[in-house]
Amino acid sequence: MTPEHTRVERETRLFPQVPHLFDLHTTLETLRNETQYAASGRNGVTLVKNPVVRVVLQAMRPGARLAEHHAPGPITVQVLQGEIEFSVGETVHTLHVGNLLALPARVPHSVHAVQESVFLLTIVPQAEPEA
Repeated sequence: MTPEHTRVERETRLFPQVPHLFDLHTTLETLRNETQYAASGRNGVTLVKNPVVRVVLQAMRPGARLAEHHAPGPITVQVLQGEIEFSVGETVHTLHVGNLLALPARVPHSVHAVQESVFLLTIVPQAEPEA
């Protein structure tokens, strides 16, 4: 995946109608070479996005942070490389390669990269509750 990809290529990737194979090593290399990674120490790309599921590949340098936020549905976080601290309230979960964390919808959380890290984030979006 390069910044020069076409709209059709992006739509095929984000809304696959047929099986789509991702080369995570190549995608990760691209993420780490983009200006966003150099500027903020983190970069990510949405690999799959449809009404049922989103899959995001996220790369972070040591010390990089994702400020507290929440997701519009339940999530899983699978560490592929490195070590991250995943904070939920006062509880800090230290996640290593091979760890998978599941979190309910709309729970505030933040992420801190302890080491050079990569993780796959899966989100199952849900409609916002009516007030």
